[in-house]
Amino acid sequence: MLYKQRTMPKLLQGLLALEKRLAPTHPQYDYIQKELYKTRAGYGGEMEYDRYMKEVRTDYPHAILHDLSLQQEGVYFQIDSLFITPEAIIITEIKNRAGKILIKTNPTQFLQVSAEGESSVFRSPIVEVNRKQQFLERWLAKRNIHIPVRGIIVFAHNNELLIEEQPTMPVFTSYEAPIYFRSLEIQERVLDKRMIEKIATALVQTNRQFNPPLLSTRYRFSKQDVTRGVFCPTCTGTEVMQWDKLRWNCPRCGNTSATEHEKALREWFLLISGDITNRAFCEFTGVPDRHTAKRLLSRSQLHRRGKRAGSVYVPANK
Repeated sequence: MLYKQRTMPKLLQGLLALEKRLAPTHPQYDYIQKELYKTRAGYGGEMEYDRYMKEVRTDYPHAILHDLSLQQEGVYFQIDSLFITPEAIIITEIKNRAGKILIKTNPTQFLQVSAEGESSVFRSPIVEVNRKQQFLERWLAKRNIHIPVRGIIVFAHNNELLIEEQPTMPVFTSYEAPIYFRSLEIQERVLDKRMIEKIATALVQTNRQFNPPLLSTRYRFSKQDVTRGVFCPTCTGTEVMQWDKLRWNCPRCGNTSATEHEKALREWFLLISGDITNRAFCEFTGVPDRHTAKRLLSRSQLHRRGKRAGSVYVPANK
């Protein structure tokens, strides 16, 4: 049973917003385009895995959770996908790598081989899973749950996998994942259906979506570099809407909305700053006056901090 679906990472949301708001002439634009391509491809690979996992049918009770961000001992750790069985909990590490993948042993090495035959070593996903196993085991032990935690490595696309010798962790492609889980033989039932549901629910409740650093800091741009305004969701370009008669109005297509500024606010919090003032909101969205801005901000699921002129608004989850 699926307990948690995957959501678009905030980093990808921010990069998509930045693509529209940053001029192509900006010094960081080309680099940001590469980052967007890589991040979008990674998310696409994870979604591909999720689609295959919809095929999983088992004779034993199970729980599937995608895209977990947990905290243990003050450290955040992310899990691409989790599969809970009566006998063990299995972490799936999803890798999005093009071309041929060569796996060597003694020592274990993962290499990506290009179409031209050039190979490059990348960080062992087994090491990444081992780290997550340790943190998840401690997370479970804190709740008096003791069950083996295992790991598998999945390559998101139909890569050609050349494995010299099977490493310490199973490795295969996304389309093989349902077969792997369907064919698991449960030898010892440590968890019953009720306990599996309890653990899955606790994981969902303690999950916290990963918040990346502000993109303005990460990619070195200022708020003066980004295009301001509330963009029309219907138009394909960057047509800026105007606030009039209690609505956002698009002068190009005629589309109207009372809440489109909320998307602009989310982009501000990803790109520019973790808070926003009434004045900054007016400047960024084009709201004509501070009284209108105050009403819109108060309806936008934000927390207000401070009083009068010194007050700021922050997202409700902060």
